[in-house]
Amino acid sequence: MKQLTRVFALLMFMSVAGIGLAHEGHERAVQLDQAAAVETASIKMMELINEGKITSKWATKAPAGAELIRVDGLQNWVVSYLDEDQKERLQLFFTITGDYVSMNQSSV
Repeated sequence: MKQLTRVFALLMFMSVAGIGLAHEGHERAVQLDQAAAVETASIKMMELINEGKITSKWATKAPAGAELIRVDGLQNWVVSYLDEDQKERLQLFFTITGDYVSMNQSSV
């Protein structure tokens, strides 16, 4: 009977110790929907313009599309802008939670 009491006491201690060691920061990050991805891209585009990484013409362009694509096994948002006059495309890549990954500017 003493053995059973000790095992029970040990199990109770272990369960209480686990609760005491728990901490914040394990919440799931909120995933972007299409509208939030476009909004995030607009904000990032202004940052890139202010940093001189892209020209200000892109600020006047409406998004041509926003879609989830798989890159290296991970889903990413790609928000595209088109400059039909100069036949250029700007693509901004974000993680599914909205972290900026990269950009690509190319001819179409």
